[in-house]
Amino acid sequence: MNKRTVLEILPQSVTDIFNEWQLRILALLSLSSQIALLLLGNRRKYKAEKWLRSILWLAYSPEDLIVAVFVGILSECQGNGENPSQQLQAFWMPFLLLHLGGPDTITAYSLEDNELWTRQFLQRLLQFGWAASKIFFKSWEGKLLNILAVPMFGAGLIKSVEKTWFLKSGSNYHFRKSAIIPRLSHDRPTVDGGKPVVSNTDGPTDGDDGYPTCRCPGHIYTDIVFEGISPSFPDIVLEWNRPNRPSYPDDVLVWDRPNRPSYPDTVLEWNRPNYAAFNGAPGCHCSCRPESEEREIVNIPSPPSRNKTIPDADLLEKAVQFFPKFKGLFADLVLDWTDLEQSKSFFAKISSAEAFQVVEIELGFMYDVFYSKPVAVYDEFSFLRFINLLVSISALLGFWIIDKHEFRYVDLIITWLLLVEAILREIYCIILMFSSERTENWLNKQEKTGMTRIYQAISSCRVPFLFPDKKRWSDSMGQCSLLSNSLENLHIVVWNFCCISPLLEMLSEVWNFCISMMSEMEMLSEIWNFFSSCLEFEDCSKNSTVVPEFLKILIFEQLQQKSRTASDIKKAKEFSAHKGESALENMKCFSELGWSLGEEFDENILLWHVATELCYYADLNRNSSISVENSNCKASKLVSDYMLHLLLKRPNMLPNGIGEIRFQETCDEATEFFRSGNIKDKIQACEKLFQVNTKNRQPKEKEEKNCMSVLFNACLLAQSLQLLETAMEWNCEKKWEMMSDVWIEMLSYAASQCPSNQHAEALRRGGELLTHVWLLMAHFGLTEHSQAPRTCNRVSLP
Repeated sequence: MNKRTVLEILPQSVTDIFNEWQLRILALLSLSSQIALLLLGNRRKYKAEKWLRSILWLAYSPEDLIVAVFVGILSECQGNGENPSQQLQAFWMPFLLLHLGGPDTITAYSLEDNELWTRQFLQRLLQFGWAASKIFFKSWEGKLLNILAVPMFGAGLIKSVEKTWFLKSGSNYHFRKSAIIPRLSHDRPTVDGGKPVVSNTDGPTDGDDGYPTCRCPGHIYTDIVFEGISPSFPDIVLEWNRPNRPSYPDDVLVWDRPNRPSYPDTVLEWNRPNYAAFNGAPGCHCSCRPESEEREIVNIPSPPSRNKTIPDADLLEKAVQFFPKFKGLFADLVLDWTDLEQSKSFFAKISSAEAFQVVEIELGFMYDVFYSKPVAVYDEFSFLRFINLLVSISALLGFWIIDKHEFRYVDLIITWLLLVEAILREIYCIILMFSSERTENWLNKQEKTGMTRIYQAISSCRVPFLFPDKKRWSDSMGQCSLLSNSLENLHIVVWNFCCISPLLEMLSEVWNFCISMMSEMEMLSEIWNFFSSCLEFEDCSKNSTVVPEFLKILIFEQLQQKSRTASDIKKAKEFSAHKGESALENMKCFSELGWSLGEEFDENILLWHVATELCYYADLNRNSSISVENSNCKASKLVSDYMLHLLLKRPNMLPNGIGEIRFQETCDEATEFFRSGNIKDKIQACEKLFQVNTKNRQPKEKEEKNCMSVLFNACLLAQSLQLLETAMEWNCEKKWEMMSDVWIEMLSYAASQCPSNQHAEALRRGGELLTHVWLLMAHFGLTEHSQAPRTCNRVSLP
């Protein structure tokens, strides 16, 4: 029996329509995907909705496939008789190649796309080479339409090379190199062999180590100015650590170069004893202060803003200064000690709102590096926008004047759409470029009123519906409640048992069988896997809430206090490793509650989450105004639900453990417990759990050794927390203050333990509060990515 294809089975009229419209459909699909990427690509920076990510994935993934199929079909059609429509459809090819470059709003859907930049580069070479050899030259007839395709082909090549460059820049290896290169500018320049030259005999004499010592008793250096330093030295911060120094305070010395308005002062910190003033040395001026005087950390202020039209210009400039130094965190690089000192000095003097705003700007820059094209007006890539715009306009004008009577009307409409889309896309990207924060920071340093007017005029074109908001992240935190999930399961079990669950399982099995029968079509399998994960029934994380200001204040104040208490880097690392113990010790209740903070972090989260919910609803039932008046109570509940959300939906952001298994077993046990007691709401559930007899029972004791449920221990912890009000004569506010400190410390620990690549992945999902806390901790010096300053021994010729 002869086998026939699907097209041979269909009627001839249907086959003719399919052959006639397949190229048009592909061109329209490519056009619609570009519009979706252009309008929605940047919005995932501040939107966490899954529907948005689903649309972007569908628009981003099949572009290479569309171009490959289009080139293959068009190459088969070439030479099959003279057909004017084929000439016009060949003119569409450069536009589809232009689409491969993508808009500025998105270059990578995920971090994995950046790592595959070499594959994309080879694909672009093959696609452009195939298109040029099989179509471009094969259909050449010397007509104006062929000539117009030449610059569009070049524009598409520029776009594709540019996208590949940004993908390469966002890959792990090259991003790490880019983060290391600016740090090389921190190499300490030497002045005549690495020490100041002192030639006058009346000044201070050299010490045993070759450095000048002081003749002023009880004085140490405060300022030193070197003149005539080469302008090739970078503007850097240096730390000199001398061995065997006693406990004298560190000294800050300022280097200044005369007649050097373009260079800011460079700060040099010397850690050694008995530095004093010396005067009269050639090109060197110094001053000293009494040794008993307290040292004040010096913070170099930013130059005053020259352009008053830029909102929050000072914070933006600070974020631009910190970003090259702290972006190395995303590559697991160790931060420079002097950078940490400057950052700590700055963040110690600002409010919580300003601190979080600086962090938001830095993370916005980081999102641009990984997932979009960070182009500014002063950038070397900016002129390409104007070149592509001129090329697209010239192509439109050229197509306007050619004779079009031989082309079909539908093909003309598609051609006009492609031309107009190419022009509008470049205009859209230019508006985004002029209104970007990098451009705003650049304009802030300029006194050019002309550029400012252009900026204001272009920025006013940002229509709210068409352009992304100025928001830098979603400013939301997911919420998940174990009690809510357990109570919902009472109804879900009955509903699933009736009809829904068996029906869904049957449909899923049928669909999986069909997919397995078409295993060669990998695209269908990928689409199914993606949507099955996106549309998965989420019991407990369907709610999220805005991060309130009082929670940011509490986080900021605790980190600021730890930063002030940390006397050195070793102490700062110890603070970042605390999981709540420090909060209990400060409140002098570690002996009563220390058992609840064990080695397994996921168990600690579940224990304190259930205990927090029990205490919250118990106090709410006892005093209905507590949830309104007590910010510590609300903060504890919010962070508790947020940490459980991370445990279930973002487990890769937390330390390794079996939290999902523990949650499921605890939830099942709670559901059975509530079913036996005929519980209907949370307050009744909490009252019932508080009645559990925990007397004469030790913490961590389980009836079954293999049981992972923490419900009993959570009840014991909740009762211990409530007993603090009587045993230690605490009021309700003090109890919640302690609980909020514990939760913020657990949040800080989770942030410091989260892998850097997971923080980077979170940026494309609207951002996570955990990532903002992580970067804020680094600015306060509470990070594992730091090391103590060490003495630099130089090699010199004899």
